[in-house]
Amino acid sequence: MVLKKKDVVELQIEDLAFGGRGIAKLDGKVIFAEDGLPGDFTKVMIKRIKPEYCEGRVVEIINPSQYRIEPLCPHFDVCGGCRWQNFEYDKQLEYKAEQLKNNLIRIGGIENPNLEPIIGAKKIYNYRNKMEYSFNQDRNGELLLGLHYAGFFDRVFNVEKCCLQSELSSEIVVFIRDECNRLKLPAYHIRNHQGLMRFLVVREGKFTDETLVNIVTSDQYEGYDDRLLEMGNNLAAKFENINSILWTINSKKANIAIKDMLPPMLNNGIINGRDYIYETLNNYRFRISSDTFFQTNSFQAKILYDTIIEFAEFDKLDEVVDLYCGTGTISIYISSLVKSVVGVELVASSIDDANINAKDNGIHNVEFIAGKVEDVIKELGAFNKMIIDPPRAGLHPKALKGIIEIKPETIIYVSCNPSTLARDIAGFIEVGYKLSKAVAVDMFPHTYHIEAIAKLELM
Repeated sequence: MVLKKKDVVELQIEDLAFGGRGIAKLDGKVIFAEDGLPGDFTKVMIKRIKPEYCEGRVVEIINPSQYRIEPLCPHFDVCGGCRWQNFEYDKQLEYKAEQLKNNLIRIGGIENPNLEPIIGAKKIYNYRNKMEYSFNQDRNGELLLGLHYAGFFDRVFNVEKCCLQSELSSEIVVFIRDECNRLKLPAYHIRNHQGLMRFLVVREGKFTDETLVNIVTSDQYEGYDDRLLEMGNNLAAKFENINSILWTINSKKANIAIKDMLPPMLNNGIINGRDYIYETLNNYRFRISSDTFFQTNSFQAKILYDTIIEFAEFDKLDEVVDLYCGTGTISIYISSLVKSVVGVELVASSIDDANINAKDNGIHNVEFIAGKVEDVIKELGAFNKMIIDPPRAGLHPKALKGIIEIKPETIIYVSCNPSTLARDIAGFIEVGYKLSKAVAVDMFPHTYHIEAIAKLELM
């Protein structure tokens, strides 16, 4: 059968690809189907035709999979977020574990990887400690505040409730949206770069019940500053349990909720409270600022760190380097088990928080260095154990080369991308390392995202 764009074909969804799309076959040709789940018998509209595969979208479910369930979220049909909320959680775990295994075999070149059973989450809703909401306008000029429509970077719908964060977070979103409309604060336009309101960021300490709210605007605030401050103070009066209310500025065109300026009339952007909150893991307390990285699932972060300790088998003689250390959470978490830890992180503000975290926790055997890993690693001394937790792109080639030159006897690689994890593991295997074991940890229920831990040992 010769397929054309917009053809609609009946297909049985057999599997899931990394990224969450269903996999079907027609006359031996693979078809990736958006919104398809294994076991679905569907009608799929063809969107793209490639020599080796096609891409399409499910337009009708003729017979639903036995694993398809009713999603809890009222915005599920339009939101681009947790696309597996209609998929039984046990099956989510099964497919996530399989995707890690397939990447290690296919990309890592490991014939039979030693995988421990995936570690699932006990709390599968309201688990996120950070959410970023976007402002926009509808066709009538009405301000919107919520999340993006699936597949659209420039379209936003009003969120009434997000099942991944707390009830308080949803209430804050509704309050800020109503205040913006009342005070006539205009939304920022992502295409013409005019307007004021850009993002609302809510961060929470799940074990401390502390909350930080960051209102991110453009630099076009002249004439609106009094109204912004009024809104912030009204928010503080409405929700007395918010510990930090900030106003920060992103003056760049990049559509990210990160500040590059602060309002000159405020101290560190503080409208009310302080410019950070605390989260606790085990007996350690961690300071979290508006832009610093912290694992977005506090409940699973503890399990992730405990698994790192189990894999690494630390002792009091170990000298450890923690690459891409963020705010120093892992370094501090393992500090009592080892002789010393050196953490390396690019973001200077994260290093500032890491040093404060170490001081607040009375930790004296950790040191933090600000800089690119691929540059700093050349200056590091010898370490017998190493923890690596890079961004989704994995290790920079120079970082990989520098690690190989240090020759740590044990490497614990933490990754949110199984394909780049497998690629980098293959690089370590080429120079004499062995993958001893690996495990997937589900940090993000109802999404296709996977966190994995791998233990590499020098042979």
